[in-house]
Amino acid sequence: MARVVDSRINHAILGSIRGLTSEDGKTVQFRNIKYGLIPGRWQDPVLYSQKLSETEFDATTFGPSCPQKVGGEGLDFGFVGDVDLTYEPVHQSEFNCLNLVITVPNLTNASSLPVVVWLVFNML
Repeated sequence: MARVVDSRINHAILGSIRGLTSEDGKTVQFRNIKYGLIPGRWQDPVLYSQKLSETEFDATTFGPSCPQKVGGEGLDFGFVGDVDLTYEPVHQSEFNCLNLVITVPNLTNASSLPVVVWLVFNML
């Protein structure tokens, strides 16, 4: 079983955010970071630019995914080779699925680093 350690940051716009440090302590992951809202069906998304929580946002669990066929995320990981996925229930939401999972080097050792964005579109 993986050892989970909390890691916190204070973002100027989003507020205080609590994420997870990896078992080896080399990376920190922040899950369910909202970047947009969908006001209604067939409407354009709106940029999310307010605090995630009035106190501290718990970014230790995955947010909802956009509706897709069951097991669709397996295709996404197929692009990077054999990845052993542990089962976690996936909640799908048509209106609350615009969220990010951000993985960074451990914040205690971080300095100015380049950013890589990897987008995968499931076309099933």
